[in-house]
Amino acid sequence: MIQIAYLLATGISELAPMNKPRILCLHGKFQSSSIFSNKIAGARRKLAREYDLHFLEGPIILTQNENESNACDGGDDADIPRGWWLRSDDGKHTMVKEAFEYVIQETANEKYDAILGFSQGGTLATALALSGKMNGVRAVVTAGAPYVREAFDLATGLYSESNDNVENKYLQIPKLHMAGENDALVAVDSTKKVM
Repeated sequence: MIQIAYLLATGISELAPMNKPRILCLHGKFQSSSIFSNKIAGARRKLAREYDLHFLEGPIILTQNENESNACDGGDDADIPRGWWLRSDDGKHTMVKEAFEYVIQETANEKYDAILGFSQGGTLATALALSGKMNGVRAVVTAGAPYVREAFDLATGLYSESNDNVENKYLQIPKLHMAGENDALVAVDSTKKVM
């Protein structure tokens, strides 16, 4: 908790005293906002004392076979596994641009001080921050976030579109990326590439 407080300390002073800094929380693939919230219940309770946490639901409903996935139909079953994008049979990540657009649209009227992401949501959190499309974000914290080239290529392209030949100031956003040596799904080397 201290690390997140430290990461958010810079620049938060202009917030009104009654407002808590806001953290956007992005779940991993085959999770939902409810599942993610429950998995981090201990940390969530401690964070909620100082921060306003907003758990966003991924747009893609997943079945056991992700190739049979459907776009979000507005159902309210909180435990239905979801994702932010898919992976094709040839290994290419698809619908990454749609994931960016979805998060940007869903958060358009909100301001977040940080983004917390797990796995696929962590990759999306980092790439969104680097793209410059999440104004106000001052920190990114991820766990088990794999490197997905398509997400970072898109982030670079979105930044370049609106900032000709200007060094990306969003590279300076503090980022804390946690990786597990025993993680069977995301190798530590993959998470190191996200950094």
